[in-house]
Amino acid sequence: MIPISAVIITYNEECNIERSLLSAKAVADDIVVVDSFSKDKTEEICLRHGVRFVKHEFEGHIQQKNWAITQAKYPVVLSLDADEELTEELKKFNTGSKEKLAGRWLLF
Repeated sequence: MIPISAVIITYNEECNIERSLLSAKAVADDIVVVDSFSKDKTEEICLRHGVRFVKHEFEGHIQQKNWAITQAKYPVVLSLDADEELTEELKKFNTGSKEKLAGRWLLF
């Protein structure tokens, strides 16, 4: 299978991040959380899940997303916000072919 990195941007997301991480773990071989210096337990929760946790100053939503992608280990990247999670259908995706996702063909 083709390895997938998941990148998740956060800021004070202790209420959401665990759900997002568990969702990403279903399909990702590498997970990196890019945090904008949260003041809550976001970092603690992420480290408990064994993901890479990187702090980066927030310069804007798109800029943060783009910077997070540069931290991915693999060229195929799933980008999520901390309050997003995969559907059950997408979580099962990792067990089969990674060539078709949500009705769209991925070209490698």
